[in-house]
Amino acid sequence: MLTEHPHALLLRQAWQAAAQSDVATLKELWAEDIVWHVTAETPWRGDHVGHEAVLEYLAQVGESGQTYNTELKDVLVGNGYAALVCSVSTKRGNRLLEFDQVLLGRFEERRIAEVWALPIEPQAVGDFWR
Repeated sequence: MLTEHPHALLLRQAWQAAAQSDVATLKELWAEDIVWHVTAETPWRGDHVGHEAVLEYLAQVGESGQTYNTELKDVLVGNGYAALVCSVSTKRGNRLLEFDQVLLGRFEERRIAEVWALPIEPQAVGDFWR
């Protein structure tokens, strides 16, 4: 019987907690000084450091459009890093953006220490937010 890698399980738990707005669980799964790197040209580009900054960033993204939906497609895992592959759909006014994104996580002491948000089509994401 195959068991799930601990990093894959950790990322799935964080995904579920974020979907349910379960802040307490997210804080348990994240390192105190978590860094969330936003790489695309969006209003949130840059590094968000610490629980409160990352939570604020996630809330702003969720409130940024008429809709903002994500769907988990796959989990890729290794010993130091793991990645979530997801599809994102968001709408602002009459504009719709659909894209795939990789959320790459790095781990320290069984917690998520860093996340890189890496859209597969960064130009399309940047164009949408301009």
